[in-house]
Amino acid sequence: MKKKDHPLYYTWVGMMYRCYKPYHSHYKYYGAKGVTVDERWHNFWNFIDDVNQRMKNGHLLYHHGWTLDKNINEGKIYSLENCVVVHRDENEIMSRRKQYKRVLAYNEKDTNVFESLASASKDMGISRSTVISCIRRNNKHKSGYKFKYLESKG
Repeated sequence: MKKKDHPLYYTWVGMMYRCYKPYHSHYKYYGAKGVTVDERWHNFWNFIDDVNQRMKNGHLLYHHGWTLDKNINEGKIYSLENCVVVHRDENEIMSRRKQYKRVLAYNEKDTNVFESLASASKDMGISRSTVISCIRRNNKHKSGYKFKYLESKG
């Protein structure tokens, strides 16, 4: 069988393009953030061998709605050690959960905890980009508040 005819060919191509092709629409979330593919999986047939023979529930990738997720160990690399097969719905839930970071706003007199960046921005009347900038630079806002991310609850 030619690799282009294999049912997992486009799963593999998508993974490779997200990591290595700057013109891919999702490169900014993967390759630009240092996500790579294990050298072994640069060869399509090695990827297929691992999915078929070594990956727990790898057979599910052949069915609609199942995807490869690299985040077992907060993975920055697609590899047999870091990847699991999850249903698309579960993967979307996990992805959204990661986007909600609690934010701490504090000064000498006051401390406020917000459930998200959006709620901190709205409640404090400070633009989202300004809050992000204060967090990244560890700067104090002109209101006197400093901001930082808190570990998420779950």
